[in-house]
Amino acid sequence: MATHSLSTAACLIIGDEVLNGKIRDTNSYTFAKYCFEIGLDLKRVEVISDEEHEIVNAAQRMAKDYDFVVTSGGIGPTHDDITYQSVAKAFNLPLVLHDETVERMKRLGRRRIDPNDLEAIRAQMRMATLPKGNGSTETDIIYVEDYWVPVVCVASKVYILPGIPQLFEGLLFGIRPYIIPRIPTSQRKYRLLVATRKAESEMAPYLMKLQECVNDKAIKIGSYPHMSEGINTVSFIGKEEYLDYMQGLVKETEEALEGQQITAEEEAKLSLRCALPAST
Repeated sequence: MATHSLSTAACLIIGDEVLNGKIRDTNSYTFAKYCFEIGLDLKRVEVISDEEHEIVNAAQRMAKDYDFVVTSGGIGPTHDDITYQSVAKAFNLPLVLHDETVERMKRLGRRRIDPNDLEAIRAQMRMATLPKGNGSTETDIIYVEDYWVPVVCVASKVYILPGIPQLFEGLLFGIRPYIIPRIPTSQRKYRLLVATRKAESEMAPYLMKLQECVNDKAIKIGSYPHMSEGINTVSFIGKEEYLDYMQGLVKETEEALEGQQITAEEEAKLSLRCALPAST
């Protein structure tokens, strides 16, 4: 099992159905929240097609550049589900039918296939044919309770997950016990928020000067408009060691922008109201 410490993360969304607008990607959003909550710095999200060379290139590049890489999609039974074979190719690994996954599939899987339908059985076994480690590149097979679908970790960095949002989220949170111990507690970040009715153009000069003052502490200041509510929020993101300092920035900003500190839950409600269609 991988033991190197984790600091940076990336997410690779695989699927033509995302690129052609057939489905809406929510897994990258889930992953972004996940990373922020546990102290990982999400650096990149990519959406690519169901093409082997695209997956191979992205997997190799992301494993080189980031500590924790999650893929989403392309591990089903159909011809366009090629993530396992593509990631295996990216790291020069063989694909092998994994007996324990087959057993869990039979025991925990919801769909039963006619044992006489050999083509359907063969297609189903594609989901249990996994990259196998060799002398230079290891693989880990992680199981989460109540799920037969494994999380396959390749090269200690690339974690292969399904694209179905419920499965993606369940397995992602299921592997937290393997991930959190590898994240230094000093990396945990906090977000504080101020809501104001000042326009972004009015806030811009103040926020620019404020950002210059805190660059040495790696505090990030940003703004986000909730247009239908006529409210903008200012966010302050920084490490725990600067939490008291950030609270001082919040007080200063409340006065400067005639605003008020709000919670993350209150800001989420603002975002939800802005996303709802106007009533007729």
